[in-house]
Amino acid sequence: MKKKYLTYAGIVAAALLVIMFAVILLSGSFSVFSTVTIDPIPEHAAGDLVVIKGTTNINAGTRLSLDIIDTSPGAGERTRVGGTDAFIVRGAGMSNTWSGALDTSAIPPGEYRVNVYGINATIARSGLLATSRFTLANATPDPDKITRMGEIHKIKFIRIDRLGTIHRGDKLLISGTTNLPNDTELLYFVVQQSNTSIFTVDPKTREQDLRQGFTRSGLITAIPGDDGLNHWSFAIDSTEFIPDRYEVIVTQDTVRTEDIGKKGTFDTESLTVLDATSDLLTPPVVVTGPCQAITIDTLPDTLANQRYTVTGTSSLQPGTELLFQVIPTAIEFTMNGGTMTASGVGAMGDVEVISGTGSTNTWSADLDLSQFPPSEYVFNVSNDRIDRRTYDTIYGETYCSKRFNLSNSPVTEAE
Repeated sequence: MKKKYLTYAGIVAAALLVIMFAVILLSGSFSVFSTVTIDPIPEHAAGDLVVIKGTTNINAGTRLSLDIIDTSPGAGERTRVGGTDAFIVRGAGMSNTWSGALDTSAIPPGEYRVNVYGINATIARSGLLATSRFTLANATPDPDKITRMGEIHKIKFIRIDRLGTIHRGDKLLISGTTNLPNDTELLYFVVQQSNTSIFTVDPKTREQDLRQGFTRSGLITAIPGDDGLNHWSFAIDSTEFIPDRYEVIVTQDTVRTEDIGKKGTFDTESLTVLDATSDLLTPPVVVTGPCQAITIDTLPDTLANQRYTVTGTSSLQPGTELLFQVIPTAIEFTMNGGTMTASGVGAMGDVEVISGTGSTNTWSADLDLSQFPPSEYVFNVSNDRIDRRTYDTIYGETYCSKRFNLSNSPVTEAE
């Protein structure tokens, strides 16, 4: 009887391990207790964009709140001088990572402490999770900067420094100048330019999230600069952005809502957010039609259920990420209790275009067909991508497909 008890205890322990492993896969959390660490923060000059980052076992997709506290000698009470949000993303190892961008343009040189707090679903703070120190030094004057004292324009203006292209997850300091008086409050907006939205459902909590429309907005203040103009800046963390084109608007806070970006003193600049580095490598000319920018080398009519390397060529630039899929041409549908289910075996993976000769580059994909049942399949390769956060398919504009038959027995080549 004792052996049976031990057997049952072993079964229960194994079941608990399976449940714990499933929780790790679904939530990205690796511990019952929330822990946060802060990477060492190097010394920065006052006015720099400071990226604060670290690791945590808190679920990916959640948010942290960072407070910046003045701890300089002689500062009197330790007061809050700034703050920012940090976003948690799934890490490569047994911990997730987080990062936030801090604009220090309005923070004087000195010694500071960053305190990290969790934020729950009701936007309430948790207790202190981590703390660390860092220093802001005096900024070194730029000898090449042209002093324009006395040349301030009579016509009121706001200027945004030129923006460009960033990748989702990048931290960016958006800055500019104005001849509006010191301490003038300005409004900024970061506005998505298409109707694209991303709808996600948390697999653990089933909480729904729809991201679209106005992405960021806030209030900033003009402060004196070394060139006779007043300066302004704000930091953004694009982790939660949708890949798209955005318009950045900076305007006076006295403008009416319907006049934003149309009347008053304002400026606008375009910002493009890409989903992955490979987006930069996509040709600017849209390629239409199958098997033009991507080709598949000839496949045998029949393959055996073993390992193969499928190869091909592409006119896309080296480093471009391709998505390949092995899909059965016939999928069985069955009814079970009024619910229709589909069965079939397939495969999917990523490969990169590598440099070839001339304008013809190459790619290759390793396939293990040993577990595939005999049937007819389609091998498809395209410049579609899978969003790493939402697992949605981001469709490209070019692809190539070929069919093949899979047999049980090894295929012998004709002599």
